[in-house]
Amino acid sequence: MLHQRSGVAVSVLALHVVLFWAPGVVLGQTTFATITGTVVDPSGSAVPGVEIEAVHVQSNYRYSAVSNDMGYYTISQLREGSYLLRARLAGFKEGVVRGIVLDSRDIRRVDITLELGEVEAQVEVTAGATLIETETPRLSDTKTADVLRSLPINTRSLWNFMALSPTVVASPLGAYRRFGGSRLNQSDAAIDGITTSNMYDGTQISPLTSYIDSYQEVRVDTANNSAEYGAIGMVNVISKSGTNEFHGSVFDYYQTPLFRARNPFALERGTGVLHEPGGTVGGPVRIPGLYEGRDRTFFFFSYETRRGSTIQQLLDPTVPLESWRSGDFSDLDIVIRDPFDNGNPFPNNQIPTSRINPTAQTIQERFYPLPNFGDTTRFSSQNYREMMGRPLDPSTYWTSRIDHRFSERAFVFGRFTWNRSHNRPFEGNLPTIGQRWQQRDTRAVNISYTHTITPALVSESRWGFAFNNNPRQGPLMGQEVVSSLGIEGLADGLPDIPGIFQVSFSDIGLTGINQQFWRNPGFRNYANQFQQHISWYLGQHSIKAGMVLERVEFTDHIASENLFGHAAFSSRFTGHPYADFLLGIPTSTNRAFPPVRIDRVRWATNLFVTDEMRLHPRLTLTLGLRYEYGPSWIEKNDRQSMFDITTGKIVVPDGALDQVSPLMPRGYVDVIEASEAGLPGRTLLKTDRNNIAPRIGVGWRPFGSDTVFRAGYGIFYDVVPRAVAAADVPFVINEPTFTNPADDPVVLLPRVFPSSVAGPSTVDIPNAYRPDLRIPYSQQWNLTIEHQRWDTGFRLSYIGTNTRQGEWSYNINQPVPDNRLFIDKVDELLFPEYPAMTITPCPSRQSGV
Repeated sequence: MLHQRSGVAVSVLALHVVLFWAPGVVLGQTTFATITGTVVDPSGSAVPGVEIEAVHVQSNYRYSAVSNDMGYYTISQLREGSYLLRARLAGFKEGVVRGIVLDSRDIRRVDITLELGEVEAQVEVTAGATLIETETPRLSDTKTADVLRSLPINTRSLWNFMALSPTVVASPLGAYRRFGGSRLNQSDAAIDGITTSNMYDGTQISPLTSYIDSYQEVRVDTANNSAEYGAIGMVNVISKSGTNEFHGSVFDYYQTPLFRARNPFALERGTGVLHEPGGTVGGPVRIPGLYEGRDRTFFFFSYETRRGSTIQQLLDPTVPLESWRSGDFSDLDIVIRDPFDNGNPFPNNQIPTSRINPTAQTIQERFYPLPNFGDTTRFSSQNYREMMGRPLDPSTYWTSRIDHRFSERAFVFGRFTWNRSHNRPFEGNLPTIGQRWQQRDTRAVNISYTHTITPALVSESRWGFAFNNNPRQGPLMGQEVVSSLGIEGLADGLPDIPGIFQVSFSDIGLTGINQQFWRNPGFRNYANQFQQHISWYLGQHSIKAGMVLERVEFTDHIASENLFGHAAFSSRFTGHPYADFLLGIPTSTNRAFPPVRIDRVRWATNLFVTDEMRLHPRLTLTLGLRYEYGPSWIEKNDRQSMFDITTGKIVVPDGALDQVSPLMPRGYVDVIEASEAGLPGRTLLKTDRNNIAPRIGVGWRPFGSDTVFRAGYGIFYDVVPRAVAAADVPFVINEPTFTNPADDPVVLLPRVFPSSVAGPSTVDIPNAYRPDLRIPYSQQWNLTIEHQRWDTGFRLSYIGTNTRQGEWSYNINQPVPDNRLFIDKVDELLFPEYPAMTITPCPSRQSGV
């Protein structure tokens, strides 16, 4: 017996080494469940050679295993649902366990005691749902679609249910959530195991999980995931699949003013009717006379949409008075002065009609309506009110899934999710501009193949991608607006895209003229994942190993809001902002150059191995190791940059100097290629190769399966690596704001930029980074006690989380604070010739419980 155990230990060690380091083995993460346990006789002795069969009730899929010499058995890669478990061996009565309900990623312990007797006789027991976790240190929360639908919440998006899971909190910094004290970049989400995160800034593509009738369940892992998963927080949505019975549904989630409570600060209930209709259908694939898919092939399809009545959007801008539009400011106590007559007052505080700038006249006639609310002869805020009707912004979501079992050893399923949503509000808070166009498209694909090589060796291959694109634009075309207003002095070669000549006011509450800037593609993400998962059951060991190979594309193309010009007006010249506007004298102006597209791509490889060891029928030890290799982004056109404090120069990728903007001021700051600075030729940042993440956990059941003491510790790295600037200085240079001289203004409408102004003499310096910047990581640990009683699970947990190598930034050109004047410390600055300069240099620490 000692010799046998030594051989097992050597084999396990060899597998760890081979699976972790062999380049031909690629592995990943699973969404399937596991049933494990021991088989004993009435005396408590292990019973080897018992045939174990698990039958998935809904599909009649059958899975099998044989107990080993120590009485252990494990059946993995099980679909979520209800199971019947049978145990057979000559000389014993057949053991039957009914009603085993598995959720995704469940590890369910079912110990079996066989009684002596004929095989034809049966001993039956009833199990049920998993109430407590008995094997691993992870902390999880699972909710089925039925539970989500029954909750009294007037939303159908997954992310609104997240607050119901303990330790999950929304971040005030936008679309981020924190799990068990995690940092913002330490969570992931998936549908059927393939990510739905954008893999760019650590957030998720939320529309992919905006409707719940295509879900079977949602599992939220909030602490101490195994080495199979990189993130602290993991949200996994399991899609519905067909069964042997045809099922379908038709529904409509309906909202009407009669059902709404009145806002205590409003005079009446909200208006408008909202419908969210849809339907589902699923079952075995049957082609009469050709194919019978019962017990083998299943389909599921769901369709959900959003429609409703007209949306009423209140426009309440502050517009100029009718008298002001003609140059009459006689009702004001302010003296209106003529900047072209030595500042002498205009007679009667009235600007002659002949002096009103034609471009300003055209702007006010095209964009500003007359006041219609309150006393229209006196200036007041929001003096124009109009309720504008527009169709409801529709959205459509559908998903389809096919499951097929080739044999008891081979199973495949595929899923496709499609979503499109719109956002079309009226722009600029003015009735004269029009509606925005914004269409967000998201897609998700998953194909998974599971093959049982032997009862003790199972392989799962999985590929999929998540896609997101959110382009948008205002209603007006920039070239048309510029032409109709006669605007001059813009940059050459402007594209024919939506845009507007912007007007803004200070020293007064007038509504400016603007619209949504053009962005197409808009924050486009395309995240591919390939996973391969190997499970090997050897003696008291359950070994899993895997790799996730990722390729992520990010594309963005954003036009500057100043592309078609911007003029800002104040009281600088006449004493009143609108009088300055009527004379066509801006305080400052801006223009911009055509946008440069960002095309980024990165690869990542994550390896893991984990061993779940049953040291005793009541004690399970889990050891895991994960390695993450994630180089930083490259830009396909090599338009990336950073400041290097060692050389005091801007660094760009090798071969990118010929793309530097001709407006880049020579002599202010030099630009060099990466190899000259000793940096990587394309990423600029060196790859952190030290991301080794150990995981350890223990589950102890001293009083039986109803009570468990669990503990775990692990290291978890950030999901997305740091990126340097792209499509910025020195590739894109926009001239600094031009300020009109107070004593002699030289820019008058329709001109928005002086033709005599040379290029900029200074530029913003890109951020500096420590070239060998480390990936931040968190250490997390928990101690948990769980007990099940009265068909209820009780859990008490302590979770601790801290951060190491956390990124922080500061102004490297900020002098040391003391009693001296700043001018006396200039010579002590690292780069006195440059202004404030941000650097991300060093690790920091933070902790939380």
